[in-house]
Amino acid sequence: MATQVSDRPATTTQDRVIVLKSAEETAGELFRCEYIAREVSATPRDHIHTHQEERLEVVEGCVRCRVSGKEYVLERGSVMVIPAGTPHAVWNDDHRGSRSISEYRPAMNAQAMFRGYIVNR
Repeated sequence: MATQVSDRPATTTQDRVIVLKSAEETAGELFRCEYIAREVSATPRDHIHTHQEERLEVVEGCVRCRVSGKEYVLERGSVMVIPAGTPHAVWNDDHRGSRSISEYRPAMNAQAMFRGYIVNR
């Protein structure tokens, strides 16, 4: 499968998502993507993946993360693993932008979060 890029509508953000491993490629075991944040995000509400672990690795800049009510600032090289069933939120708080790699195990509906935005490169 070719790498796919997701651009959210410019009316909400200039962020981009690059699909690195699709659910189809991994037989549903994993969805892996690179998130490129170009602007500071509004602080999102917490959400829960009831049966899915989320792993976040910061590649560039810094990312803010709230897990079970506690906030963290993740800098380049930091990794956060969020167990299934844990309330959390992740957002860019770096005015220079940030890049991070996210993995969702099992893939389940993670790829669907980007449906409508994913285009072939």
